[in-house]
Amino acid sequence: MNAIDLRPGWQSDHPLAPAERLFRQMAAERLDILSRAWARLDSGQQVREAMFDIHHIAHMIAGTAGSLGHARIGLHAAEVERLSLEDAGREALLHALRPLISGLADLLED
Repeated sequence: MNAIDLRPGWQSDHPLAPAERLFRQMAAERLDILSRAWARLDSGQQVREAMFDIHHIAHMIAGTAGSLGHARIGLHAAEVERLSLEDAGREALLHALRPLISGLADLLED
């Protein structure tokens, strides 16, 4: 499934269009939270809070992205969530965060 195209005149009556609009609106906030958590985790400051933020945001994205046609973002979020639950280590988590952060940034540019 492809992402719902929300350009004027395109699929605005799609049943998931409101959810897609909300997902895109929240992408900026989620990107900001993940970026700040990345910086804290990378610097070793407030690691517990950073891990909580990362897990919480990844969980929310993983649960909705695929349903709205953003399968790649959803898969990256699920991987980040899994690693955060497994205490996989800072480097592994930072590595997995890169494509998730990049995917959210790309979504905002569309």
